[in-house]
Amino acid sequence: MVRISRWIAVGLMLPAAALANENRYENSIQLNANWRGGHVTIEHKFGRVEVSTNNGDEVIVRGTIRASDEDIGKEIHVTISNSSEGIAIRTVYPQIHIHGGNVSYSADLEVTIPLGAPLLLRNRFGSVEVAGLRSSSEIVNAQGAIAFRDGRGTQRIENSFGSITVENSGGDTTVQNANGAVNIDKVDGNLAVTDRFASVSVRRAAKAVTIQNSNGSVELSDVGGSARVTNSFGSVHIRDVDGNLDLTNENGSVEFSEIKGAASVKNSYATTRFANIRNDLTIDSTNGRIEGSVVGGSATIKGSFAPIEIRNVSGPASITNSNGTVIAADIRGNLSIDTRFGLVKAERVRGSLDVDNSNGGVTASDIAGSAHVRTSFASVFLKGINGGVDVENQNGTISVSGLKGSCNAVSLRTTYAPIKIAVPASSRYDVEARTSYGSVNTEVPITISRKSENTLSGTIGGGGCKMDLVTSNGNITITRE
Repeated sequence: MVRISRWIAVGLMLPAAALANENRYENSIQLNANWRGGHVTIEHKFGRVEVSTNNGDEVIVRGTIRASDEDIGKEIHVTISNSSEGIAIRTVYPQIHIHGGNVSYSADLEVTIPLGAPLLLRNRFGSVEVAGLRSSSEIVNAQGAIAFRDGRGTQRIENSFGSITVENSGGDTTVQNANGAVNIDKVDGNLAVTDRFASVSVRRAAKAVTIQNSNGSVELSDVGGSARVTNSFGSVHIRDVDGNLDLTNENGSVEFSEIKGAASVKNSYATTRFANIRNDLTIDSTNGRIEGSVVGGSATIKGSFAPIEIRNVSGPASITNSNGTVIAADIRGNLSIDTRFGLVKAERVRGSLDVDNSNGGVTASDIAGSAHVRTSFASVFLKGINGGVDVENQNGTISVSGLKGSCNAVSLRTTYAPIKIAVPASSRYDVEARTSYGSVNTEVPITISRKSENTLSGTIGGGGCKMDLVTSNGNITITRE
């Protein structure tokens, strides 16, 4: 004789189609009780549970019991009891002893409860559907999908090895799942979601949202409050958040847009993209590209081993990178860039520019303030600087043109490369130009106080602003703009 425990028996259950074909035992049941307060508690397994509501005080249980063996089927029953704590509904299965072969059985329940009755529901090995609640609930399931619709009150929903769907939850909602997707549409309270090994999708959450996921993608949109999202090994897409965004991801791409508050984002090993951040933006990324446009406040960006490109920042911007190109344009504040082994390109900066680079070229144009650039083993090209210019280079060419200010102090220093500067016709400079193995050439009239083949001192336009040009093993050329 072989004894099979009830949970193992589920593993022997035949597919629904096979069970229907056998149809050796099927029985319909109906139970009733009057609700006088307290919870409606449902303890069930091995079948579907559907819960709906009515306007009265009656709890109605309708069910169908099926079994491949008539004797087993007759021993399966559903109980309903009423106490001061509420109404309890329980499905009871027999201990099963068989000599061989397969046995299959199930019980499907349809339960109607009063609108205002709190619900406690626990099920295993079957789906759960709940609709129309006007009070709090706790729903726990395993090995089956959960669907919750049109509820009010505080809700807690937990599942494993099955999906969770929530539509139109009117109160604070907590969702926890493992090995099953989560899909949520319209929550009027705060929302907290935890999931593993599956995707999470949330739309239309009226208040704050917290999502913690792993090994699955996250999609979040239309959030009326703040949003906090933590994920790993999956992509994250976030759109339309009225509050602040706090996002941490690993090993998955990140895209976020239309954030009305501030955004703070950490990512690694994948691309980060953004658009239309109304307040301050902070991004810390590792080994992934960063790109985006439109920031209403300041921007602080940190990356490594990948390009960074940002555009249209209303406040100051600070960018730190390693071994990746940096492009910044339309910055309406000061711009600071620190990188290594990558090209730097800055355009249309309404404040000052400060670049610290190593082994990468620097190109900048249309800078409203001063420009301070440090690099080595690469060229520096500056055009349209409205303030002072200070460049420290090694083994790279320096070229400066389009100076806009009435008096730009200029200091250009490099080694083993030429220096070329074009000055406006109305400029006034005190010039000091020195090179070790090269010549100093000028196309601009200069009142010379001292000159040799590789040294020139004098004034342009009567003098006034300092111009210091120094190189080794390279020519120095001063031309008219």
